[in-house]
Amino acid sequence: MIHLKKGFRAEENLRDYFNRAGYFVVRGVPFKYANFDITDIDLWLYGRASSVSREITIVDIKNKKTPQAIERIFWIKGLQAAVGADQAIVATTEGRKEVKDFGKKLDVLVLDRNFISRLNKNSEENLTRYSDEEFFEEISNYTYSKLNGDWKGRINRAKSLLTTGLTFDNANKWLSDSQFFAEQGLVTHMHSEIALRSFYLMLSYFALSVDYLLRDILFLEPEERRKAIVEGFQYGSSGKEGIENKISMSLSLVERFYEGGASISKQIKHKVDHEFESLEANLLGDYFSKSEVFRTLFYVAKELEEMSMSREFVHFSNSSVGVKSLIGCLFDYWGMSRNSLVQRSFDV
Repeated sequence: MIHLKKGFRAEENLRDYFNRAGYFVVRGVPFKYANFDITDIDLWLYGRASSVSREITIVDIKNKKTPQAIERIFWIKGLQAAVGADQAIVATTEGRKEVKDFGKKLDVLVLDRNFISRLNKNSEENLTRYSDEEFFEEISNYTYSKLNGDWKGRINRAKSLLTTGLTFDNANKWLSDSQFFAEQGLVTHMHSEIALRSFYLMLSYFALSVDYLLRDILFLEPEERRKAIVEGFQYGSSGKEGIENKISMSLSLVERFYEGGASISKQIKHKVDHEFESLEANLLGDYFSKSEVFRTLFYVAKELEEMSMSREFVHFSNSSVGVKSLIGCLFDYWGMSRNSLVQRSFDV
Protein backbone atom coordinates (compact mmCIF):
# COMPACT_ATOMS: atom_id res chain seq x y z
CA MET A 1 0.00 0.00 0.00
CA ILE A 2 1.39 3.41 -1.02
CA HIS A 3 1.52 6.15 1.62
CA LEU A 4 -0.09 9.13 -0.07
CA LYS A 5 0.99 12.74 0.32
CA LYS A 6 -1.37 15.07 2.18
CA GLY A 7 -2.93 16.55 -0.97
CA PHE A 8 -3.46 13.18 -2.63
CA ARG A 9 -4.96 11.76 0.58
CA ALA A 10 -7.43 14.66 0.66
CA GLU A 11 -8.43 13.85 -2.93
CA GLU A 12 -8.97 10.19 -2.09
CA ASN A 13 -11.02 11.10 1.01
CA LEU A 14 -13.26 13.37 -1.05
CA ARG A 15 -13.50 10.77 -3.80
CA ASP A 16 -14.78 8.26 -1.23
CA TYR A 17 -17.22 10.84 0.15
CA PHE A 18 -18.79 11.59 -3.23
CA ASN A 19 -18.73 7.93 -4.18
CA ARG A 20 -20.77 7.08 -1.10
CA ALA A 21 -23.12 9.95 -2.00
CA GLY A 22 -23.97 8.09 -5.21
CA TYR A 23 -21.80 9.87 -7.79
CA PHE A 24 -19.58 8.29 -10.41
CA VAL A 25 -16.20 9.82 -9.52
CA VAL A 26 -13.03 10.16 -11.58
CA ARG A 27 -9.89 11.56 -9.99
CA GLY A 28 -7.10 13.45 -11.80
CA VAL A 29 -8.78 14.21 -15.14
CA PRO A 30 -6.36 15.95 -17.55
CA PHE A 31 -7.77 19.02 -19.29
CA LYS A 32 -6.13 19.88 -22.61
CA TYR A 33 -6.80 22.62 -25.10
CA ALA A 34 -5.43 22.12 -28.61
CA ASN A 35 -1.95 20.74 -27.89
CA PHE A 36 -1.60 22.46 -24.51
CA ASP A 37 -1.77 20.64 -21.16
CA ILE A 38 -3.79 23.15 -19.11
CA THR A 39 -4.48 21.49 -15.76
CA ASP A 40 -5.82 18.42 -13.99
CA ILE A 41 -9.35 18.40 -12.60
CA ASP A 42 -9.01 16.99 -9.08
CA LEU A 43 -12.41 15.28 -9.14
CA TRP A 44 -14.94 14.90 -11.97
CA LEU A 45 -18.40 13.87 -10.78
CA TYR A 46 -21.34 12.47 -12.70
CA GLY A 47 -24.71 12.27 -11.02
CA ARG A 48 -27.96 10.66 -12.17
CA ALA A 49 -30.77 12.61 -10.54
CA SER A 50 -33.58 10.95 -12.55
CA SER A 51 -34.22 9.02 -15.75
CA VAL A 52 -33.81 12.21 -17.80
CA SER A 53 -31.54 14.35 -15.60
CA ARG A 54 -27.74 14.12 -15.48
CA GLU A 55 -25.33 16.46 -13.73
CA ILE A 56 -21.59 16.92 -14.20
CA THR A 57 -19.63 18.63 -11.41
CA ILE A 58 -15.93 19.48 -11.15
CA VAL A 59 -14.11 19.77 -7.82
CA ASP A 60 -10.95 21.73 -7.02
CA ILE A 61 -9.20 20.67 -3.81
CA LYS A 62 -6.64 22.76 -1.93
CA ASN A 63 -5.48 21.17 1.31
CA LYS A 64 -2.73 23.71 2.09
CA LYS A 65 -1.93 26.29 4.78
CA THR A 66 -2.36 29.12 2.25
CA PRO A 67 -5.08 27.79 -0.09
CA GLN A 68 -5.81 31.13 -1.85
CA ALA A 69 -9.47 30.17 -1.97
CA ILE A 70 -10.74 33.32 -3.67
CA GLU A 71 -8.37 32.75 -6.60
CA ARG A 72 -9.47 29.11 -6.81
CA ILE A 73 -13.11 30.20 -7.10
CA PHE A 74 -12.21 32.39 -10.08
CA TRP A 75 -10.17 29.56 -11.56
CA ILE A 76 -12.76 26.83 -11.26
CA LYS A 77 -15.53 29.08 -12.59
CA GLY A 78 -13.56 29.54 -15.79
CA LEU A 79 -12.71 25.85 -15.91
CA GLN A 80 -16.39 24.99 -15.46
CA ALA A 81 -17.25 27.03 -18.55
CA ALA A 82 -14.36 25.50 -20.53
CA VAL A 83 -15.41 21.89 -19.91
CA GLY A 84 -19.17 22.47 -19.91
CA ALA A 85 -19.77 21.27 -16.34
CA ASP A 86 -23.09 21.96 -14.64
CA GLN A 87 -21.63 22.75 -11.23
CA ALA A 88 -18.31 23.63 -9.60
CA ILE A 89 -17.03 22.98 -6.07
CA VAL A 90 -13.97 24.28 -4.24
CA ALA A 91 -12.80 22.27 -1.23
CA THR A 92 -10.41 24.37 0.87
CA THR A 93 -8.82 24.62 4.30
CA GLU A 94 -9.81 28.30 4.29
CA GLY A 95 -12.39 29.09 6.98
CA ARG A 96 -13.42 32.69 6.43
CA LYS A 97 -17.13 33.31 5.93
CA GLU A 98 -16.35 35.80 3.16
CA VAL A 99 -14.95 33.01 1.02
CA LYS A 100 -18.19 31.01 1.17
CA ASP A 101 -20.17 34.19 0.47
CA PHE A 102 -18.03 34.93 -2.59
CA GLY A 103 -18.48 31.36 -3.80
CA LYS A 104 -22.23 31.68 -3.41
CA LYS A 105 -22.18 34.90 -5.43
CA LEU A 106 -20.45 33.09 -8.31
CA ASP A 107 -22.57 29.94 -7.87
CA VAL A 108 -19.59 27.89 -6.66
CA LEU A 109 -20.11 25.63 -3.66
CA VAL A 110 -17.31 26.05 -1.09
CA LEU A 111 -16.50 23.15 1.24
CA ASP A 112 -14.57 24.96 3.95
CA ARG A 113 -12.14 24.11 6.72
CA ASN A 114 -14.82 22.74 9.04
CA PHE A 115 -16.03 20.29 6.40
CA ILE A 116 -12.49 19.20 5.42
CA SER A 117 -11.51 18.80 9.06
CA ARG A 118 -14.53 16.58 9.81
CA LEU A 119 -13.94 14.57 6.65
CA ASN A 120 -10.25 13.96 7.40
CA LYS A 121 -11.02 13.11 11.02
CA ASN A 122 -13.66 10.54 10.09
CA SER A 123 -11.84 9.08 7.08
CA GLU A 124 -9.64 6.03 7.30
CA GLU A 125 -7.27 4.38 4.84
CA ASN A 126 -9.49 2.69 2.28
CA LEU A 127 -8.69 -0.98 2.59
CA THR A 128 -11.09 -2.12 -0.12
CA ARG A 129 -9.94 -0.15 -3.18
CA TYR A 130 -6.75 1.05 -4.82
CA SER A 131 -5.84 4.71 -4.97
CA ASP A 132 -5.01 6.05 -8.43
CA GLU A 133 -1.34 5.93 -7.47
CA GLU A 134 -1.56 2.23 -6.62
CA PHE A 135 -3.47 1.48 -9.81
CA PHE A 136 -0.80 3.12 -11.98
CA GLU A 137 1.95 1.39 -9.97
CA GLU A 138 0.38 -1.93 -10.96
CA ILE A 139 0.62 -0.87 -14.60
CA SER A 140 4.26 0.17 -14.09
CA ASN A 141 5.02 -3.34 -12.84
CA TYR A 142 4.37 -4.51 -16.40
CA THR A 143 7.68 -3.69 -18.05
CA TYR A 144 6.30 -3.55 -21.57
CA SER A 145 3.19 -1.48 -20.84
CA LYS A 146 4.80 1.57 -22.47
CA LEU A 147 5.89 -0.28 -25.60
CA ASN A 148 2.78 -2.41 -25.84
CA GLY A 149 0.27 0.40 -26.48
CA ASP A 150 1.31 2.91 -23.77
CA TRP A 151 -1.19 1.76 -21.15
CA LYS A 152 -0.79 4.76 -18.83
CA GLY A 153 -0.99 7.24 -21.69
CA ARG A 154 -4.04 5.50 -23.11
CA ILE A 155 -5.87 5.64 -19.76
CA ASN A 156 -4.99 9.31 -19.23
CA ARG A 157 -6.17 10.15 -22.74
CA ALA A 158 -9.40 8.28 -22.01
CA LYS A 159 -9.84 10.32 -18.84
CA SER A 160 -9.20 13.59 -20.69
CA LEU A 161 -12.07 12.80 -23.09
CA LEU A 162 -14.45 13.38 -20.17
CA THR A 163 -13.71 17.11 -20.45
CA THR A 164 -14.74 17.22 -24.13
CA GLY A 165 -18.20 15.76 -23.67
CA LEU A 166 -20.05 12.47 -23.37
CA THR A 167 -20.63 12.22 -27.12
CA PHE A 168 -20.98 9.32 -29.54
CA ASP A 169 -17.52 10.18 -30.89
CA ASN A 170 -16.00 9.74 -27.43
CA ALA A 171 -18.17 6.70 -26.70
CA ASN A 172 -16.66 5.04 -29.77
CA LYS A 173 -13.15 5.90 -28.52
CA TRP A 174 -13.84 4.39 -25.09
CA LEU A 175 -15.30 1.37 -26.86
CA SER A 176 -12.04 1.02 -28.81
CA ASP A 177 -9.99 1.37 -25.60
CA SER A 178 -12.15 -1.28 -23.95
CA GLN A 179 -11.47 -3.67 -26.81
CA PHE A 180 -7.73 -2.98 -26.61
CA PHE A 181 -7.52 -3.88 -22.93
CA ALA A 182 -9.84 -6.88 -23.33
CA GLU A 183 -7.46 -8.23 -25.95
CA GLN A 184 -4.45 -7.44 -23.73
CA GLY A 185 -6.12 -9.37 -20.92
CA LEU A 186 -6.19 -12.44 -23.15
CA VAL A 187 -2.59 -12.26 -24.38
CA THR A 188 -0.50 -10.77 -21.53
CA HIS A 189 -0.62 -13.81 -19.28
CA MET A 190 1.72 -12.49 -16.55
CA HIS A 191 -0.15 -9.18 -16.28
CA SER A 192 -3.67 -10.09 -17.31
CA GLU A 193 -5.13 -8.86 -14.01
CA ILE A 194 -4.13 -5.21 -14.50
CA ALA A 195 -5.15 -5.48 -18.17
CA LEU A 196 -8.62 -6.63 -17.12
CA ARG A 197 -8.80 -3.92 -14.46
CA SER A 198 -8.04 -1.39 -17.19
CA PHE A 199 -10.69 -3.04 -19.37
CA TYR A 200 -13.26 -2.59 -16.59
CA LEU A 201 -12.25 1.06 -16.19
CA MET A 202 -12.52 1.91 -19.90
CA LEU A 203 -15.82 0.05 -20.08
CA SER A 204 -17.14 2.09 -17.14
CA TYR A 205 -16.50 5.33 -19.08
CA PHE A 206 -18.19 3.83 -22.13
CA ALA A 207 -21.26 2.75 -20.13
CA LEU A 208 -21.47 6.18 -18.52
CA SER A 209 -21.37 7.94 -21.88
CA VAL A 210 -24.17 5.74 -23.24
CA ASP A 211 -26.22 6.45 -20.11
CA TYR A 212 -25.80 10.17 -20.81
CA LEU A 213 -26.61 9.88 -24.50
CA LEU A 214 -29.75 7.82 -23.97
CA ARG A 215 -31.36 10.41 -21.70
CA ASP A 216 -32.49 12.41 -24.75
CA ILE A 217 -34.02 9.52 -26.65
CA LEU A 218 -35.73 7.55 -23.89
CA PHE A 219 -39.20 8.64 -24.95
CA LEU A 220 -38.84 7.84 -28.62
CA GLU A 221 -40.69 4.87 -30.03
CA PRO A 222 -38.59 1.68 -29.65
CA GLU A 223 -37.66 1.49 -33.34
CA GLU A 224 -36.79 5.21 -33.48
CA ARG A 225 -34.67 4.84 -30.36
CA ARG A 226 -32.88 1.85 -31.84
CA LYS A 227 -32.24 3.74 -35.10
CA ALA A 228 -30.79 6.74 -33.22
CA ILE A 229 -28.42 4.47 -31.27
CA VAL A 230 -27.29 2.59 -34.39
CA GLU A 231 -26.60 5.81 -36.31
CA GLY A 232 -24.73 7.27 -33.31
CA PHE A 233 -22.33 4.35 -33.10
CA GLN A 234 -22.07 4.00 -36.87
CA TYR A 235 -21.58 7.63 -37.84
CA GLY A 236 -20.57 9.37 -34.61
CA SER A 237 -21.79 12.71 -33.30
CA SER A 238 -22.23 14.18 -36.79
CA GLY A 239 -24.90 11.62 -37.62
CA LYS A 240 -25.50 9.93 -40.96
CA GLU A 241 -26.46 13.15 -42.76
CA GLY A 242 -23.47 15.06 -41.43
CA ILE A 243 -21.01 12.33 -42.41
CA GLU A 244 -22.53 11.96 -45.87
CA ASN A 245 -22.25 15.73 -46.42
CA LYS A 246 -18.54 15.66 -45.46
CA ILE A 247 -17.89 12.67 -47.74
CA SER A 248 -19.72 14.30 -50.64
CA MET A 249 -17.70 17.48 -50.23
CA SER A 250 -14.43 15.57 -50.16
CA LEU A 251 -15.33 13.46 -53.19
CA SER A 252 -16.38 16.54 -55.16
CA LEU A 253 -12.84 17.90 -54.64
CA VAL A 254 -11.39 14.62 -55.88
CA GLU A 255 -13.54 14.83 -59.01
CA ARG A 256 -12.50 18.42 -59.69
CA PHE A 257 -8.76 18.25 -59.14
CA TYR A 258 -7.65 14.71 -60.03
CA GLU A 259 -7.38 13.14 -63.47
CA GLY A 260 -10.00 10.44 -63.70
CA GLY A 261 -11.53 11.93 -60.59
CA ALA A 262 -15.04 10.64 -61.26
CA SER A 263 -13.83 7.04 -61.39
CA ILE A 264 -11.64 7.48 -58.29
CA SER A 265 -14.52 9.15 -56.44
CA LYS A 266 -16.86 6.27 -57.27
CA GLN A 267 -14.33 3.71 -55.98
CA ILE A 268 -13.77 5.64 -52.75
CA LYS A 269 -17.52 6.01 -52.19
CA HIS A 270 -17.99 2.27 -52.65
CA LYS A 271 -15.24 1.47 -50.12
CA VAL A 272 -16.52 3.99 -47.59
CA ASP A 273 -20.07 2.66 -47.85
CA HIS A 274 -18.74 -0.87 -47.39
CA GLU A 275 -16.81 0.16 -44.27
CA PHE A 276 -19.87 1.71 -42.66
CA GLU A 277 -22.04 -1.27 -43.56
CA SER A 278 -19.49 -3.65 -42.05
CA LEU A 279 -19.86 -2.01 -38.64
CA GLU A 280 -22.20 -4.26 -36.67
CA ALA A 281 -23.86 -1.33 -34.92
CA ASN A 282 -27.25 -3.05 -35.22
CA LEU A 283 -26.18 -5.36 -32.40
CA LEU A 284 -25.46 -2.35 -30.17
CA GLY A 285 -28.75 -0.74 -31.17
CA ASP A 286 -30.70 -3.87 -30.28
CA TYR A 287 -28.95 -4.11 -26.91
CA PHE A 288 -28.98 -0.51 -25.67
CA SER A 289 -32.56 0.18 -26.80
CA LYS A 290 -33.86 -2.34 -24.27
CA SER A 291 -35.49 -0.59 -21.32
CA GLU A 292 -33.96 -3.01 -18.80
CA VAL A 293 -30.51 -2.11 -20.14
CA PHE A 294 -30.67 1.68 -20.28
CA ARG A 295 -32.35 1.87 -16.85
CA THR A 296 -29.33 0.26 -15.18
CA LEU A 297 -26.38 1.60 -17.21
CA PHE A 298 -25.35 4.17 -14.59
CA TYR A 299 -25.17 1.51 -11.90
CA VAL A 300 -23.32 -0.84 -14.25
CA ALA A 301 -20.77 1.94 -14.86
CA LYS A 302 -20.28 2.45 -11.11
CA GLU A 303 -19.87 -1.29 -10.55
CA LEU A 304 -17.28 -1.57 -13.33
CA GLU A 305 -15.28 1.35 -11.88
CA GLU A 306 -15.38 -0.27 -8.44
CA MET A 307 -14.28 -3.59 -9.96
CA SER A 308 -11.31 -1.90 -11.64
CA MET A 309 -10.07 -0.48 -8.32
CA SER A 310 -10.99 -3.26 -5.91
CA ARG A 311 -7.96 -4.49 -3.93
CA GLU A 312 -9.28 -8.01 -4.24
CA PHE A 313 -9.60 -8.69 -7.95
CA VAL A 314 -13.23 -9.27 -8.94
CA HIS A 315 -13.77 -12.12 -11.38
CA PHE A 316 -16.05 -11.31 -14.28
CA SER A 317 -18.10 -14.32 -13.23
CA ASN A 318 -18.88 -12.67 -9.88
CA SER A 319 -20.23 -9.42 -11.32
CA SER A 320 -23.89 -8.44 -11.63
CA VAL A 321 -26.17 -9.59 -14.42
CA GLY A 322 -25.95 -6.10 -15.94
CA VAL A 323 -22.16 -6.15 -16.14
CA LYS A 324 -22.09 -9.70 -17.50
CA SER A 325 -24.64 -8.91 -20.21
CA LEU A 326 -22.81 -5.74 -21.29
CA ILE A 327 -19.48 -7.55 -21.56
CA GLY A 328 -21.14 -10.42 -23.39
CA CYS A 329 -22.77 -8.05 -25.87
CA LEU A 330 -19.50 -6.27 -26.60
CA PHE A 331 -17.55 -9.50 -27.01
CA ASP A 332 -20.12 -10.54 -29.61
CA TYR A 333 -19.76 -7.12 -31.26
CA TRP A 334 -15.96 -7.47 -31.40
CA GLY A 335 -16.17 -11.08 -32.60
CA MET A 336 -14.31 -12.32 -29.50
CA SER A 337 -15.07 -15.47 -27.55
CA ARG A 338 -17.01 -14.92 -24.32
CA ASN A 339 -15.55 -18.12 -22.88
CA SER A 340 -12.02 -16.81 -23.36
CA LEU A 341 -12.71 -13.89 -21.02
CA VAL A 342 -14.39 -16.07 -18.43
CA GLN A 343 -11.38 -18.42 -18.47
CA ARG A 344 -8.92 -15.55 -18.21
CA SER A 345 -10.86 -14.11 -15.27
CA PHE A 346 -10.41 -17.37 -13.39
CA ASP A 347 -6.72 -17.59 -14.31
CA VAL A 348 -5.65 -14.27 -12.74
